[in-house]
Amino acid sequence: MSELIFPVMPSLERLRGQPKWLVLPEALVLVGLIGWIDYSTGWKWSFFVLYALPIVMVTWKTDRRLGFAFVFLCTVTSWVGQIGSNSYQTGWGFPLAVIGWLFYFVVLVVAADAVKARRQLDRSRIEALEHTQELEREILWTSEQEQQRIGRDLHDSLGPQLAAIGYAATFLADDLRQREQPEVAKAERIREMVGEAISLSRDLTRGIFPVQMDGVGLSIALEDLARTTTSQRGMSVSLHETGDTHLANAEDGMHLYRIAQEAVNNAAKHGGARKVTIVLSSSGDSLHLAVADDGKGMALPPDGARSMGLHSMKYRARAVGGELKIDSNPSEGTIVSCEIPNRPAAS
Repeated sequence: MSELIFPVMPSLERLRGQPKWLVLPEALVLVGLIGWIDYSTGWKWSFFVLYALPIVMVTWKTDRRLGFAFVFLCTVTSWVGQIGSNSYQTGWGFPLAVIGWLFYFVVLVVAADAVKARRQLDRSRIEALEHTQELEREILWTSEQEQQRIGRDLHDSLGPQLAAIGYAATFLADDLRQREQPEVAKAERIREMVGEAISLSRDLTRGIFPVQMDGVGLSIALEDLARTTTSQRGMSVSLHETGDTHLANAEDGMHLYRIAQEAVNNAAKHGGARKVTIVLSSSGDSLHLAVADDGKGMALPPDGARSMGLHSMKYRARAVGGELKIDSNPSEGTIVSCEIPNRPAAS
């Protein structure tokens, strides 16, 4: 049906920003003009096909009820223009021809209304998709801001408090040592434990709030992630870079870092991996991140926490114009990869 509407599509595009009330007088003028031409040329030159233009115009801009009204108007106009000059030999020939015109015009209205409804549905779907993507970006932005706030709190409040406790433990150990008290060993142990807590706090802070992602900041953050995970979890995590991995968009770098961080955590917590390799490479105008481990794969259905992590990685990949791919086989490990365009920095 939609093929019948294609000849008048340029006129419909012109009507996109036109007020509805202006279409009716234009359509009436067109009907009168086509009717006059049809009457002037006689039966030999029939222009009834041109009536499709005002009918589809009205249906597209208003509704199908007015479209059917113009079907009746165009049929009557065409009938008046041809009734005195038709060449049918029988009394039924011309009425049957008029009925054929009427059927053609009705089909036009139904087809135009169907195409209009389909376009409105497509437009609604696109708007819903854009709204969903906007919500995803807001969720990711809010999550990132919250993580950065927690990282700053750890750095600005917990860090100084632990440092103060460490100094107090050092002074206590020195005082006990001067008085030759046997509790000096316990004080030294407290000082060592506080030092370990300070190191752990710094590692947590860098994991929650990594270095700035401008320029080569992503590489530095991934190196720090590999080093920290290796020291904390006791498995081998290494970073390999190929090509120019200079990142133009800082926000994209943060999303890639979070994807790598989640993949490494999943390999340690759920995959039982002993070795993880992070690969950051470039190809043309694209940046490719891959995290491969030698764990047990993802044969079992993920639990709630793991599923949320996978959803988060997929959201982040879509937010930077990429797509997350997961290649996993039982007892053969997992490869999480994401390729994104190296977009310029947002204004």
